[in-house]
Amino acid sequence: MRTWRLLCLSVLLVACGGAPTRAPETEPAEPIARRAKDVPDDCTQQPGKPPPQPLIREYTGLAAGARCQREVYTIMGGVTHFLGVKCEYCHVPGDKQAMTHRKRIANWMARDLIPSLALKNGKAKLWCNDCHDGKAKFLGAPRDQKWAVEWMLTHMVDDLQGSDGAALRCRDCHGGNVGTPEFSKKVILTDQLPGRREAKGPPTADVPDAGAPAVDAGAVGADGGA
Repeated sequence: MRTWRLLCLSVLLVACGGAPTRAPETEPAEPIARRAKDVPDDCTQQPGKPPPQPLIREYTGLAAGARCQREVYTIMGGVTHFLGVKCEYCHVPGDKQAMTHRKRIANWMARDLIPSLALKNGKAKLWCNDCHDGKAKFLGAPRDQKWAVEWMLTHMVDDLQGSDGAALRCRDCHGGNVGTPEFSKKVILTDQLPGRREAKGPPTADVPDAGAPAVDAGAVGADGGA
């Protein structure tokens, strides 16, 4: 009987390719870069280091969420990455506080446009990377009209909604549906946004970020920098 069992076991091993072999040893993988959650918080006191520098002014635009001065630079660094640009794309070299047309647009997007929208999946807060994808002029430079329409329909309408949960429609931002007299291509630096369908005085983009000098609204280009 024992001989029979050994014979059956031998047959099974041959049929299955023999006894399992040990997996070949591999070289250890390259160290994984620190994940964001492993990086110390910008505004948390670290042992043996000076306390985080308080905000040097009140920020009301892109950096409105900063809790300390170091976090301002982290936020701005993220924006340069999401737009694929350097600081000088918006800032005046040597005078970071000076207001520029592109800073006005960036602050308007942070103060007015983004709060009026939300991702449909509800998993995260809408931010620059959700649309720009590494390009400052993601609709083309000069703007590609065909691509702009396609992007609006396949991304803006499909992936986003109003912050109140309402579905987006062309007229929410453009004042009217495509092909109607009310339709306007200009949206940037206006107050025609979802949930703000009626004019409510000058748009908040005319209020410069704290610490920056005011700019004459008439100096803004007719295309809003789009």
